Amino acid sequence: MTERVTATITMELCSDTIFGSGFSVPGGEDIAVCQDEKGYPYLKGSTLKGLLRESLENYLAWTGQSQQLVGTLCGESDWDGTADDRRIQLTALHLDPRPVVPEDCFSTRIFTSLEHGVVKTDTLRTAVCIHRGMRFSGLFTCHQRDLALFQTVVQGIKWVGTMRSRGFGRVACRLEPSEQGEMKCVLGPCRCIRYRLQTELPVIVTDLSHSRDNSYTTRGYIPGAAVRGMVVNALANQYPDWFAAHRAELLSEKTRFLDAIPWQEDSVGLPGIMGFYGQKGSTEVTSVLNADVAGMKRAKPGAFCALEGEQIRGWTASTGGNLRIQRHVGKTETSYPFQTQHIDAGQTFEGYIWMDDPSLAEPIGRAFQKTVWLGADRYEGFGKCAVLLLESVEAPSWQDYGYSAGDTTDSTLYLLAISPLTMLNDWGEPCGLDVNALAARLGVEQVNIEACSTAMVECGGYNRTWKCRVPAIQMYDRGSIFKLRCTSAPEAERLLNLQRTGLGIRRAEGLGQVLFLRRELLEQVKELPSNEERDAYINSPGIRLRRARYQWIMEFSKDLYQDGISRSQMGTIQALCEKAMASGDTQELLEHLDKNLTERGPWHASRFHHVNQVIRSVLETTLENTLGVKGPDSERDRLKLLCELFDYSRKEGRP
Repeated sequence: MTERVTATITMELCSDTIFGSGFSVPGGEDIAVCQDEKGYPYLKGSTLKGLLRESLENYLAWTGQSQQLVGTLCGESDWDGTADDRRIQLTALHLDPRPVVPEDCFSTRIFTSLEHGVVKTDTLRTAVCIHRGMRFSGLFTCHQRDLALFQTVVQGIKWVGTMRSRGFGRVACRLEPSEQGEMKCVLGPCRCIRYRLQTELPVIVTDLSHSRDNSYTTRGYIPGAAVRGMVVNALANQYPDWFAAHRAELLSEKTRFLDAIPWQEDSVGLPGIMGFYGQKGSTEVTSVLNADVAGMKRAKPGAFCALEGEQIRGWTASTGGNLRIQRHVGKTETSYPFQTQHIDAGQTFEGYIWMDDPSLAEPIGRAFQKTVWLGADRYEGFGKCAVLLLESVEAPSWQDYGYSAGDTTDSTLYLLAISPLTMLNDWGEPCGLDVNALAARLGVEQVNIEACSTAMVECGGYNRTWKCRVPAIQMYDRGSIFKLRCTSAPEAERLLNLQRTGLGIRRAEGLGQVLFLRRELLEQVKELPSNEERDAYINSPGIRLRRARYQWIMEFSKDLYQDGISRSQMGTIQALCEKAMASGDTQELLEHLDKNLTERGPWHASRFHHVNQVIRSVLETTLENTLGVKGPDSERDRLKLLCELFDYSRKEGRP
């Protein structure tokens, strides 16, 4: 068995620190801090990995040891993804404990550049800093023999983040063993396993077909191929003799690892069914398979959906992204910035494994311990998932939308692609649906495609044995649906057999999964959820409020200097706003505006006219009326909005 241990890594800030995100915030700071979805700062796992690598290199150099150990423990640039007991795994570092509100974590610093002892024009910059004294913690996993080494190496991390040369980012780190129990779930012989995973860290499953240059998108589900790789690696490492004897069965189409899709409680999920159209602004929909949809727009219920009577309700996995930097690209000292998208943490995904041999269930179940790691960059702070459920079932729950054994079927069938699908013709070329082969599988004389609604996708892969990419193949995308007309009604048992074995190529990776939807379920769908229901599901209040603030700031900054007010005069007003935020008293700010409007002549007053209107309008009106979105509303919140406006108005390129 693998002798790996999990420890807690703790980082305490000894000075103000900047965990730079690589982004700036309109109307706010030029150097922004990495923040989670609730606004709290955190240190990315990839950043922590880089710090550990640097400290390990220094330690080995000081002690006269070989630098080859760095590659063994932290990985090499040409690593092909094979699991290794010596490779370290870690999580991001999050605040422990957290303040009540995120704002209590930060302070703002202002910087300028000097030229011959004088402030250089257009160099005013702001940065958000995390207060010293705060503590961050996360988990660190390594081989037991390397724990003592990393307890020393972690203490060598003394500086973190950006602007270290100016005194920011001094830290103290330590590593302490922690107890991490394992899930013990024994499965008996069965033909189908249901598993449920919760993402404890962001998960990266790159979609190369939609990625461009230095921007990498992610899939909104956990591919069956990723789960298969996890299972195979775990069994090959922990039970090498058993794996060698059963390798062919595990890697062939006799064992089919289906994709894990976002799970909704009390709903049975399907891929987003294509073919529904409707009028703009209306929730009524019509299926292109059974009606003329000329002049209508394609409805998009979501990446995944559930049929609930006359309504089709959709949802999509929550995704996010990071700006990352690859340093020392090639032989030159260069930096390569790139963006990666990921599946957000805190979501639950449900998937299935089909087996022709029921005896494989028990050993496959051993690979699902309390924690599993999936996807790309799982040694750099991504991919940690908790196993919430592992059980034997008769069949995937989405088969409830189809026929049961003994049901009376129809000569008209609706074939839904649960996963990407293509068959091969007699020459071994992808041909989509081969109706002749399909008719033979259904036991009918002939099958015709009467109507369909489809999309195409390129499906590639990676061969670990040959260490090369698998050629991409064009397939019908998940959610593609076909209306088939058979010469006679096929037996329900034949439909169930096709659903169990899959159709087409690469079924071991979860591709080729199909479902024959019951005719009455699809034909009764007439509407989508209302716009209010969808907006409440998709957009959180925090996102809407933040978007409204940025839009308001960018719009009002255009005309802020229209009357000729100078930068220094605007700086004085902002200073008074910040003073009012600290004291809770706006009297000095308002007296300053009144003085410039009434006591220094008409020409001088004209320069303050528009700014005065903006300030008084914000202070005397609720933020809900100002921004059009409900949110926190106090005098301090209104003053903060004004300060963000003034900050943004002084950016480079403003008058």
